[in-house]
Amino acid sequence: MRAGASSVTEPADRGITVEHPPVRWRLFGRRSNRRITVARPSLTAWLAGPLRAAAAKLALIGKALVVVAFVVGAVYAGRQLVRHVIASPRFAVRRIQIGPSVRVSGDEIRELSGVHLGDRLLAVDPDLVAARLTSHPWILSARVRRELPSTLAVEVIERRAVASALLGALYLVDDAGRPFKRATFAEADGLPVITGVTRDQYASVRGTSEAVFRQALALYAAYSDGHPERPKLSEVHVDMRSGFSLVLFEGSGEIRLGRGDFDAKLARFDKIFAALGPRGPAALQTVYLDGPLSDRVAVRMASTAAAEEPSPARTIVASEKPRPPARRAKTPAEPAEPSGEPASTSPSPARSPSAADED
Repeated sequence: MRAGASSVTEPADRGITVEHPPVRWRLFGRRSNRRITVARPSLTAWLAGPLRAAAAKLALIGKALVVVAFVVGAVYAGRQLVRHVIASPRFAVRRIQIGPSVRVSGDEIRELSGVHLGDRLLAVDPDLVAARLTSHPWILSARVRRELPSTLAVEVIERRAVASALLGALYLVDDAGRPFKRATFAEADGLPVITGVTRDQYASVRGTSEAVFRQALALYAAYSDGHPERPKLSEVHVDMRSGFSLVLFEGSGEIRLGRGDFDAKLARFDKIFAALGPRGPAALQTVYLDGPLSDRVAVRMASTAAAEEPSPARTIVASEKPRPPARRAKTPAEPAEPSGEPASTSPSPARSPSAADED
């Protein structure tokens, strides 16, 4: 800084101004003392800065309050408008449209929905109505929609009973293997019965039991679909150890299939059934197809009314390979063979029905 120039310095306290006069030099190079002037601002000048800052903040808060008031007013007006529209007689329920259904009548659906004529259509919750409808055992799913100005449309999808399961009592089973309703005699009439799974087993392992029911339904479909010549079934029995068995409607004959390879086993049964001829399925008592695969199958024939003991198991050839004709047993009235061996008259031992003959 050059000599003779004055300067002004602002200390840390902006309310005080310090003025530095120019430096004066005396003779012989000595500097004279300086007088520093300190100027203090007035009260008004000191309060001007904070007042301006407070005014800016108040202006910002006022703008925010205006925006909030506008939003609150808009929401309140909207709610009042919605209430007015909902309560308007123009949007009252005048018609409940029910889609086609077989098991559940339209009156039952209307009563179960909980919606009545004259109710506010816009106040009806479609999801809540659908949940009420699906509480009915025959209704699998429901779709509810509002059709302005005054119609409530309801469409339901009903379950299809494909079998009945014996779980202490008869229960209807849908195509997903799920028991959904206790069956009446009219509802269970004509449906195959799945047995072998107890009520306690179903309650403890529900998922596994439903999987077993689906397997039984698949077996029943494989037996029935596309094969009208096969005898009608009355029961599909499930055994946790030995597998599946089919019970015929006529004669109550049993077809033991075991597990797996059902198509091949049913094809062998077709050959056995064709070999029965006019006797039909009533002649069968048990067909053992749960043993090892071979060209022979053990079959137990049904006993007649005059028989005192059940007939022994017979072996039926279930393949198409040519077999040599069996030698007819000799009777005591026939002459002995030239070899001189005596004819045996002792009866042959009965064959075990538990497995098929092996070649």
